Amino acid sequence: MPTILTMAAKDLRLMSRDLLGLFFIVGFPIVMGIFFGVVMGSFDTKSVSLGVAVVDEDDSKMSRKFVEAVESTGNVRSEKLARSVAMDRVRRGQLVGMIAIPKGFGDSAGMLWMDAPAIEVGIDPSRKAEAGMLEGMIMQAMGKLVALRFQDPASMRPMIQKAKDEVAAANDLGMMGPMVAQMLDSLDTFLQTWETVKAADSESAGGQSPAMPELQLARIETLDVTREVPKGSTEAVLRNLRSKWDISFPQAMMWGVLGCAAGFAITIVRERKQGTFLRLQVAPVTRAQIVAGKALACFLTVIGVITVMVVLGMWLGMRPRSPSLLVIAAVSIAFCFVGIMILMSTIGKTEEAVSGGAWAANMFMAMFGGGMMPLLFLPGFMKTLSNFSPVKWSILALEGSIWRGFTLADMLLPCGILLGTGAICLAVGARMLARTAN
Repeated sequence: MPTILTMAAKDLRLMSRDLLGLFFIVGFPIVMGIFFGVVMGSFDTKSVSLGVAVVDEDDSKMSRKFVEAVESTGNVRSEKLARSVAMDRVRRGQLVGMIAIPKGFGDSAGMLWMDAPAIEVGIDPSRKAEAGMLEGMIMQAMGKLVALRFQDPASMRPMIQKAKDEVAAANDLGMMGPMVAQMLDSLDTFLQTWETVKAADSESAGGQSPAMPELQLARIETLDVTREVPKGSTEAVLRNLRSKWDISFPQAMMWGVLGCAAGFAITIVRERKQGTFLRLQVAPVTRAQIVAGKALACFLTVIGVITVMVVLGMWLGMRPRSPSLLVIAAVSIAFCFVGIMILMSTIGKTEEAVSGGAWAANMFMAMFGGGMMPLLFLPGFMKTLSNFSPVKWSILALEGSIWRGFTLADMLLPCGILLGTGAICLAVGARMLARTAN
């Protein structure tokens, strides 16, 4: 055993001096994990934010209140621009659309008895969904202006007087003229009374005006009618996610593991080519001890990579559900890829051949095993093929302990396949290595 530990320490020391190899074992997985985590975090469909240009040609109190009301929906991100600039940015696709507020908007906005002010909305015709959303937000904001008008009776009375003058001057209203005039008189009297009451209450409250109750067209009460999803479906599984790093980091860990397998396989063929194997055998060291030392060094490196990635993931917000099952998964993965590493070292007789063959095998295992695209999102035929990839079972074991909520019984299948694969590859690779060793 001391000899095996010495051989492992020697390989670990040599690996630590290979900066490029260390990058692909530790640095590259960290970059992959953070990159895919950020990308996946941007696919948040729970809240949609529309970038919109606002052309405020009225520049009145009511136009500014209207813009604030649109932004208060939480789904609009507005920029105040000139008309020509706004239209150009929408055409280029830099903004979803534009809202143009014409002059005179503040004179009639929020007045239910007057013609609704025109609001120009410019959106690319191909973006019909965004256009519908934006129009709905505009109508919601206009409803808030109605409430604001009733909270400020002094600003409404001049408008009512203007409407009364127009009704008196009109000759084509017939029987409707006196009725409309009476309605406007009643509304003006109400607003005058409300203005007097506000002033009196303001004096008694030390100068603070009481707020008029907001106009409420309807009271909406939300019922919990959460849709049931089929048990075991992709949507049901995704509900277990607690962080965007839960999916990206198991993927990233596997790139580090694949780097370890390829890196140590190359060191074996390098030592065979340089005659190091033969010189070691002249010393009181058996071929089995040499292979065991390589295997132990690779095993410890894989465990180290997974540990570093888990610590970094937890720092970013990943919270493994079962640390004990995560340890079992890490040990199973390390054993599996130690066997794969030994088998990879027999692909060719030169470093170039082993390096090319090892990374080609890694790419196929990652491609069909969920290393490039999360297992949940693989198409049906690729999910079937993924059953033959150790990467698939490795990611499943990691995800099971981190966020899928696996029990020990659930972990038996992926970990059992990993241990079995590792044992077979180790046996076959050691036998082939013994035949080809100089």
